[in-house]
This record gives sequence, structure tokens and C-alpha cells, in this order.
Amino acid sequence: MSGSGGFYKYRCKYFYTHNCPNWVYVNNSPCANCCAEGRDVDGATSEVSSPRYSHDICVPRVEDGVVHYTLMEIVNTDDSGNQWTLRYKVNQTQVPTVMTTNATPGAPIPATSY
Repeated sequence: MSGSGGFYKYRCKYFYTHNCPNWVYVNNSPCANCCAEGRDVDGATSEVSSPRYSHDICVPRVEDGVVHYTLMEIVNTDDSGNQWTLRYKVNQTQVPTVMTTNATPGAPIPATSY
């Protein structure tokens, strides 16, 4: 514990192993610098380190003035995590859409007499 101000401060989790000089407010936790350098995942299995890690997203597209959303995924293609590709999550079939309207209302016309 060091300093003052009403809160306990503790040395970073990697004070002894990596000679980290930073302080944290939660005992046995890494500081922001150690997290940014990836030290927090030492010895633990990380889901991010998997080469097939992916995120599901909905990609908007506009067709004839109608917004459609397509389910896709962003997939990591290499071990370094620097190469990502966007691919379809499910097979795409053309689904007919029903247009409810194709007219856009015009600008309002102000009244000339009251």
C-alpha cells in the first residue's frame, strides 16, 4: 500500500516477474500497461489466440430503396491476428421482398391564408 487519498494501492501483478513499476487498486491484478502488452493472458488459454476466432455481424445493404440485413462473420485467417476476412454466415438465397411503398412524401407546402 502506498500513497494516500482513501484508497488502497497495490503493486501490479507483474511487479516481480516483469519488473512492472505501476500500481493498481485491485490486489493481484495487472495494470493497464501489462494488459496492453498481453501479459494478462500468460499461462491462460485465450479465446483470441485461436486462429479461427470469429465475430458475427449483420451487414446492411440497400436494394431498390429497401434496407436488408445479411448475417455475416468476420474470421481471423492467420495466427498473428492481423488478417481478417468477411464471409457469409449462412447460404444466401434470394428471398422476394414486398414493397410497401415506393413514393416519398413531398415537402410540406405552407398555408397562404389563416
